[in-house]
Amino acid sequence: MSTSIIVSMRSTYSCIKYLRCSFFSTQIEQPANKITGKVVNVAIIGAPNSGKSTLINKIMERKICAASNKVHTTTKLARAICYEKDTQIIFLDTPGVVSDKEQKKYKLPVSMLGACEKSLRCANVVGVVHDVSNKWMRDSIHQDVISMLNSVGNIPSFLILNKVDQLKSKKQLLATIRNLTNGVIAGRPMPNSDRSQSFKNKLQRGYSHFSDVFLVSALTGDGVGAIKEYLISNAKVANLQYSPGYWTDQTPEELIEETVRAKFLDFLPQEIPYNLKTSLEYYDELEEDEKVVCSVVVECPSERIARLISGAGGGRLQQIKSYTRNDLMDLFKKTVVIDLQLKVKNKSIDDIQNK
Repeated sequence: MSTSIIVSMRSTYSCIKYLRCSFFSTQIEQPANKITGKVVNVAIIGAPNSGKSTLINKIMERKICAASNKVHTTTKLARAICYEKDTQIIFLDTPGVVSDKEQKKYKLPVSMLGACEKSLRCANVVGVVHDVSNKWMRDSIHQDVISMLNSVGNIPSFLILNKVDQLKSKKQLLATIRNLTNGVIAGRPMPNSDRSQSFKNKLQRGYSHFSDVFLVSALTGDGVGAIKEYLISNAKVANLQYSPGYWTDQTPEELIEETVRAKFLDFLPQEIPYNLKTSLEYYDELEEDEKVVCSVVVECPSERIARLISGAGGGRLQQIKSYTRNDLMDLFKKTVVIDLQLKVKNKSIDDIQNK
């Protein structure tokens, strides 16, 4: 379907902000009849860009959570729902810990400041994702994360060391685990660890109450299966919170907007993408054709930035569009037709390029 057809359909529905599909599988819905199974709510927390969303996507085998190579891609609490072996695993994807200064610098939603705490209140178990490829932060957990763990000490927690494929030394990895756990896992000291000596003055660097440690690469999927099995084993008998076919609490519109925003974060330098406003203008799901058709408008703060995003002959925008389409096809498991339009206030990118 061509862009001109999308534009035509968009004008046809100009009086409607969104066209929703009543039976789309991402709509929030409690089971009509109570279904008994096992349920576990797991809050995934950690420092910015540690790989939380990428990990959840790999476990889910869908790109439900927006992920990019920049910090603060996730700006709100979102749920990804996995159903396996009569067990419903509800992942609570949270923004990385953010300070007031960062919130203002990147113009992030104020709601980000309390999103992690909110997820902890809903959780039965807490997973802490830690990036071991970052040499500056490898051997210490973010202080805000430690504070959050201390505030919910009654909730079981486990440590996920991500990006282990980027480490060459296993000896270095063992030292990192000792530092992050204070030499204690599941209440037992690690082999060759002397808590009274080695960690006497380092308790602030790690957390002593992790029940388990997992070594993974969220990008390649190595080790993520063990996390799923661990969560299934920690699930409790309960009525399912969502129907088995549901895999997120986000609407299709939200999923599309977040995917587009993440791709702009990937392709644009520095703080430029944080200043863009993304909004879905048209959405439809064509059931018979197994196709999703959508149009997204991205508002730029200036004509200069709009030209930068578009690139020579619109090449950069087309590249972003192509990668966005691929991610949405992975998300919806259907053919996706998407139109991306840049605007500066009431001007379109065509107006800007024709100047």
